Amino acid sequence: MLDVVIIGSGFSGLGMAVALQQRGQKYVVLEKGDGVGGTWRENRYPGCACDIPSQLYSFSFAPNAQWSHHYAPQREILSYLQRTAADAGVLPHCRFSQEVVSCTWNDEACTWTVVTTTGETYVARHLVLGVGGLHHPKFPDVPGRETFRGVQLHSAAWDESIDLRGQRVAVVGTGASAIQLVPALAKQVKALTLFQRTPAWVLPRRDTSTSRFTQWLYRVAPWLMKLTRARIYWQLESRAIAFARAPKLLRLGEWAGKRHLSKQVHDPALRARLTPSYAAGCKRVLTSDDYYPAFNLPHVALESCAVEAVTERGVVTPDGREVEVDAIVWCTGFDVAAPLARMKVRGRDGKDLATDAWRDGIHAYRGTTVPGFPNLFMLMGPNTGLGHNSMVFMIESQIHFVLRHLDALAQAGAKSVEVREEAERAFNAELAAKFPGTVWASGCRSWYLDERGRNVMLWPDTTVRFRALTRELDPEAVTFR
Repeated sequence: MLDVVIIGSGFSGLGMAVALQQRGQKYVVLEKGDGVGGTWRENRYPGCACDIPSQLYSFSFAPNAQWSHHYAPQREILSYLQRTAADAGVLPHCRFSQEVVSCTWNDEACTWTVVTTTGETYVARHLVLGVGGLHHPKFPDVPGRETFRGVQLHSAAWDESIDLRGQRVAVVGTGASAIQLVPALAKQVKALTLFQRTPAWVLPRRDTSTSRFTQWLYRVAPWLMKLTRARIYWQLESRAIAFARAPKLLRLGEWAGKRHLSKQVHDPALRARLTPSYAAGCKRVLTSDDYYPAFNLPHVALESCAVEAVTERGVVTPDGREVEVDAIVWCTGFDVAAPLARMKVRGRDGKDLATDAWRDGIHAYRGTTVPGFPNLFMLMGPNTGLGHNSMVFMIESQIHFVLRHLDALAQAGAKSVEVREEAERAFNAELAAKFPGTVWASGCRSWYLDERGRNVMLWPDTTVRFRALTRELDPEAVTFR
C-alpha cells in the first residue's frame, strides 16, 4: 500500500513529490497529461510567460541560474519543472495519461482508493490534490459558436499545428493571456480585432534579458541568487499593504497605468476606451511592455464590447454589426472548478466534496483540509490565490503544512487526521471579516468571486502570515483516529 497518492504534476504536485521523496515515503503521482508541468504544459499560446520574476517563481530548494529573462517564457518554466522532477528522482513515481475519475475514503481501513480512466486502482493512506485550476478552458455562452466555419482556439488549449499567419483573427477577452497573446499574434496575422468587455489595468513590465555574466555569477555564487530572490520577494510582499489594508495607495498604480497608456497609445479616443473605470487591483493587475503599442498598428482594431453572437463567417457585436474573420481566439479564462467536478471525491459516509461539502461554496481550513475528508490535503485550495506575490511561496507553505500532519499522525500512532468543523468554520469567518475594506471588495466583478459574491480565491493578507499559520499544526484544530 502507498503512503500518498498525489494528483497533478505542476508546481504543487511536484513540490509535494520532492518532499516525500526526500523522506523516503511510498508515493505515486497521477497525471492526466503526457508529462509533468501542469499549467505550464497546458498553456502554450504565443507569448505565454510568467508575470512573477523568474528567480521568485521557482522552488526555493531548486534555484535556477539559467533563466534567460527576468520573466521566464513558458518553455523555460516547463523545462525547469521537467529538470527538477528528473534531478529529484520523482519521474519513476509518475504515472502519465492517468486521469482520475474517483477518490473514495474507506472509513474502516482509513485509506483512499483512487481510480483512473484506464481502470487503474491505487490505495493509499493519504491523498494530495495538486490539480490546480488554470488548465481547463472556459468558453462563454455565445449563440452560434458551433456554426463558425473557421478556426476556433482557446488560449488554455492552444493547437500549435494551426498557422494563423495572414489570417483575419478575432481575439475575445482582455485577461492575462490576451495581454500576452495579442502582441505576439499582431506580428503574424493580416488583421486582428480585439473584443474588450472590460479594459485591464496594465503596468510596465520592464522585462530584461539575463546576461551570461549574471548567469555565471549566480552559478559560482549561489548566495547572490538568494539575495535577488529575497529582494524580489519583499518588494512584492510590500504590495499586500495596498491590496489588503490601504487600497487608497493603489491610486499610485492607477497613475502609473494611465501614464504607461498615454506614452504608448497615440490616439486619445483609443486611450479613453482602454482606460479602466474600476479600482486598480480589484481585478488582476497585468504587466506588459508591448500590449498597448499593438493598438498603434494599422491592422489592429479594438471593439469595446462583448461578443453578442457568432455566425458562420464571424462575430456579431451588440449593435448588430458582423465582423468577418477567419479565426476566433477565446481568451476567456479557465473553468477553475472543472478539475474537482470531473472527479468524484467522496469522504466519510460517501459525502461528495463538490456537491455536498461545497454545496454552498468552496471552503477549507488554511486552504488545505476540509471536515469530513480525513487524510485529504489540497494544494492551492480555496483562498490561497495571490494578487501580489508568488504562488510558489504559498505552495511550499502548504507542503510544509501537509508534512506537519503526517508527522503528527506518526507521533500520535493514529491512522487518520481530520480538521474539526468548528476550527474550519472559525478560520473562514476570520477570512471573511478581512475582505471588507480591501481592494477586492471595491465593487468590480472578477473571477475571484463566486456566484454569491464571496471571494473564495484570494488570500486577504500577507504571505508571511500564511507561512506562520502553516508552519505548525494546531492540535486543537484536528481530530486523530
